[in-house]
Amino acid sequence: MDQVLFVDACMRGPELSRTWRLCQHFLQAYTARRPETEVLCRDLSRSGLPLLTAELAGQRERWVTEEPGHPLLAPAREVAAADLIVVGAPCWDLSFPAALKVYLEWASVKNITFRYEEDGQQMGLSRARELIYITTAGGPMDGQQYGCDYVRALAAMLGVPKTTCVSAGELDIWGRDQESILTRAEAELTVLARSI
Repeated sequence: MDQVLFVDACMRGPELSRTWRLCQHFLQAYTARRPETEVLCRDLSRSGLPLLTAELAGQRERWVTEEPGHPLLAPAREVAAADLIVVGAPCWDLSFPAALKVYLEWASVKNITFRYEEDGQQMGLSRARELIYITTAGGPMDGQQYGCDYVRALAAMLGVPKTTCVSAGELDIWGRDQESILTRAEAELTVLARSI
């Protein structure tokens, strides 16, 4: 059975978020072809994850060996166990909402999502075969996929060999047909859902 982790950083919620709409389109297309798929949704607007301080980072290292079921290790366990990771995050201030950065810091845990070999090489431990990053923006995004670039680099560090970015931009520019832009992105996501 496929396990899909949906990291939902669509902070405006289902009613207002265009990114959330695209994510749901992809997940429905993906699970329609694979009905046995289990989707775990991590809603970052409700996660309550604290900022990772020096004190918490020290505690986290101890939890890995002394208390591996600690709730604050859940993001790392989720990323390590997923077969496919879907991240939905609108483009905010050239990147993504801060809640996603907090989640990713909690997901990057030595000896859960990565480790160091004896020769010093870093090895990712996530079993995910791909990460799909879905984003929308009110303005143009050409050459400014900074959020996706960051997530791609971190995913590779954690052992995810491929990251695919799907974006819909210029949604708030006067005269643009918002619905057509979103429909084109949905068509791209349908093709992607069939191909992976």
